[in-house]
Amino acid sequence: MTRQTHRPWFGAALGLVWLAACPSSPTANDTDEPATAGNTMTSPTGGPTEGTAGETEDPTAGDPTEGGEEADPGRVTVHRLNRTEYNNTVRDLLGTAQRPADSFPADDFGLGFDNISDVLSTSPLQAELYERAAEGLILEAMEIPITDPGSWQIEAEDALASVGGASGEAWNLYSNGEVYQTIELPYDGQYKFSARVWGQQAGPDLPHMNLTVDQAPVGMFDVEAVQNGAQVYEVTIDATAGVHKFAVEFTNDYYDEPNMADRNLLVDWFKVEGPINLPDGDNPLRTRIMVCDPNVDGEEVCLREILTKFTERAWRRPVTGAELDALMKFVGDAKGAGETWEAGLRIALQAALVSPYFIYRVELDAAPTDLTPHPLSDFELASRLSYFLWSSMPDDELFAAAAAGSLQDPKVLETQARRMLADDRARALIDNFAGQWWLIRNIAVAFKDVALFPQWNDAMRESMRTEMRLFAEAFFSEDRDMLEMLTATDTFVDATLAQHYGIEGQFGAEFVPADFGDRPFQGILNKAGLMTVLSHADHTSPVKRGKWVLESLLCQVPPPPPPGVDTKLNPVEGKTQREILEAHRDKPECISCHVTMDPLGFGLEHYDPLGAWRDLDNGLPIDASGTLPNGTPFANGLEMQTLIADEPDFLRCVARKTFIYALGRAVGLKDIPYLDGVTETFSANDRRFSDLVVSLVTSEPFRMRRGDPAM
Repeated sequence: MTRQTHRPWFGAALGLVWLAACPSSPTANDTDEPATAGNTMTSPTGGPTEGTAGETEDPTAGDPTEGGEEADPGRVTVHRLNRTEYNNTVRDLLGTAQRPADSFPADDFGLGFDNISDVLSTSPLQAELYERAAEGLILEAMEIPITDPGSWQIEAEDALASVGGASGEAWNLYSNGEVYQTIELPYDGQYKFSARVWGQQAGPDLPHMNLTVDQAPVGMFDVEAVQNGAQVYEVTIDATAGVHKFAVEFTNDYYDEPNMADRNLLVDWFKVEGPINLPDGDNPLRTRIMVCDPNVDGEEVCLREILTKFTERAWRRPVTGAELDALMKFVGDAKGAGETWEAGLRIALQAALVSPYFIYRVELDAAPTDLTPHPLSDFELASRLSYFLWSSMPDDELFAAAAAGSLQDPKVLETQARRMLADDRARALIDNFAGQWWLIRNIAVAFKDVALFPQWNDAMRESMRTEMRLFAEAFFSEDRDMLEMLTATDTFVDATLAQHYGIEGQFGAEFVPADFGDRPFQGILNKAGLMTVLSHADHTSPVKRGKWVLESLLCQVPPPPPPGVDTKLNPVEGKTQREILEAHRDKPECISCHVTMDPLGFGLEHYDPLGAWRDLDNGLPIDASGTLPNGTPFANGLEMQTLIADEPDFLRCVARKTFIYALGRAVGLKDIPYLDGVTETFSANDRRFSDLVVSLVTSEPFRMRRGDPAM
């Protein structure tokens, strides 16, 4: 099917739909570095949203001087789908394998994640890309399967030619040249290109023929056939829809005048057929949309039913009569311009996909300036749950629960959450939650000096990433005790990582469970991938590593470095990184940043820039001792990890990170009592992630919201 041409009235209409319905979107103002999963960001009001204690104060939260300490579930800024959520949503809505958001601008980060609503801005470029994506998605989804391949047979004497002349019912190429024809192919696909020819044989060689498409040879043949014994020569090609030049070319003319020997190529006809090998059955994407047949069930009634069912899933809520009328207007405008109902329906479907109600997760307050908490609607709650656990839209069962109004019941909400955690789509927690919190994504862009580390290559990079994903799966999919995130001695390795870690045994290309035993590795902190990301290209970085431990495991945020301070400390001959850093932090302007970070980073100095064990740094013994922020001393990294696992702040931080990712917003001061309750329930239930999820999604901050007096 040929691509739709852009209709001027369509673009203008979409612009009006966008302006009329688009929720306001904040401007991004985020200074986090994704490589370090920073926890600071700037709020839309310009103030810091997270301070050195790791807590947030929302200036629009209830005034404690008026009415006392009332419950406040907070609110989430209208939430644009990030690139991952957009791709997953169109996959689940349409059944497509397209990933159009891969070409969208990169999402901004806040609080270590790319799903924080306050920083997910929308640019004019994105609005244009949404329109392009919608056109491509609906073009694929509404494509009518080809059931009757085309066939174009050209008699050579009726075609165009660069040389030769008619000879009976054939065309005689009596010199090097071609006979050709342009053909417009209606579809992309495989085609069979054939020609019936024979040769006037002469000289030591057979006549040589090329079958060419757009001047490029696609088949080359020595023609043995002779007159009264013509043969058909054929080749299968991949071709795109559009106009192409098909030609039969003669390339080795020969003429021996004294002996009257003349080599020529005679062409009876040439033919193009296809597409070939067409799949049987309907387009499943179209079948999903076309729930009735307008030609059978009545055009108006059926089109309304199609648009209602599609839009309710796309917008993740019921549609109003006025909204449906607005979409039906696209059909009317198309027909008024001489188009068919099919063309109008496609435009209406595209309009649904560029609506703010698709691109944003919209939550509405009946009284936008009222601070009184109110429950989310069931459909809003369903979207919160599905984008938390799946990074995608609700499925049919969750939609049905929302339509029945049963999600307000915490027991039903728990049942749905546990069901969804068991679904394959919950792997989004590994890709997106763990992928950002544990910096698994960052392994793909890690850079090392191969002169110093010749073992660093794409295969090792992929092995590191796979190990961390499998380790994450044990906690987020298999419900392992979250304390073992820091203390587990088991892991998953292939031959590359087994050698890297010094694990003895027979290993191959496949990943298998392995145990470090008494090797000095345990938990997430000693994974080679994480240590690689938290290092420079040529040396370790106690600062990066200590900052990550402080922010990501204890949820404490150090103050930023003073302006103009060089934060990269290059190696110095005869000194360890610890000695260089200790000299640096003796400066008055630097000590406040480093006093809590550096001791944690020193604990990991036995792990080189690729996470392999080492005893020496720059030829000198490593001192891996340090202290936790609360002053507790440790002798090395393994002891540090065990002590952190025993800290109440660790489980509180796990709950806090999950809260931030689940809601897409910072933790407010008035969220602390809720977060403490979630942490207590989680801790009392063997610290399983599923119990943390249930405790969180049944809490008031997840199920409720309030208005904003600044609106």
